Amino acid sequence: MLYKVVRILPKPVRNLLSKLGVGKLMGLFYNKYTAELNFQKGWAKEFPKHDEKVLEYWRKYRYLDNINQICNINDESKVLDVGCGISSVLHYVKGSKRVGVDPLADDYLKVYNYPEGIEVKKGFGEDLEFNNELFDVVFCSNVLDHTTNPQKNINEIWRVLKPGGYFVLTLELFDEKKRRDVAHPHAITRKDVIDLTGDDFSCLFQRESPWIGVGAYVNGATTSYNKELIAIFKKDQ
Repeated sequence: MLYKVVRILPKPVRNLLSKLGVGKLMGLFYNKYTAELNFQKGWAKEFPKHDEKVLEYWRKYRYLDNINQICNINDESKVLDVGCGISSVLHYVKGSKRVGVDPLADDYLKVYNYPEGIEVKKGFGEDLEFNNELFDVVFCSNVLDHTTNPQKNINEIWRVLKPGGYFVLTLELFDEKKRRDVAHPHAITRKDVIDLTGDDFSCLFQRESPWIGVGAYVNGATTSYNKELIAIFKKDQ
């Protein structure tokens, strides 16, 4: 109940509560998986009503048109979404193979019917159960700060990408390290992004957008105090 109450508060209020230590208190009652599942169960009912609005968000704030062009996503592309959630970008891209991986996939499949052509399976970004060099494009959208080990996620994404493949990263960007909450154990800075991707990727595209959030956007929000980074990396051959 506490999580549900805090979740619907305006973001500035939630940020203030986080500074006051409410995140620690909430951690006594739920872990990052139950928190995410609570949100996604409600979102499974709302997303089908707003799928065009979500596409609008991806095009306006997450530069989907640029992503499609730079990554050359087409009918033959093999695309993976790590930490896919319910409203995965896989709904809006082409591909002969479109796969989503999420620790809560089994629960999502009970409450939401993914369109034909999208395969969703349980899994963790730190240990992707795919062969080496399988995918042309890998998305990781609003996920990295939720994970146990961000570097292992990046290493696994590099492993399953084909040489010359593309990694599309979206995350909430922070100017400095800070303590967050049980659902978001990491506050990732631009320097962290550089360190995480290292010498194994070349950055082709970077933009910043207001960190509105898809759920907030479909309910009318258009501004945010926070920011998100959208970046496209290419795996060096």
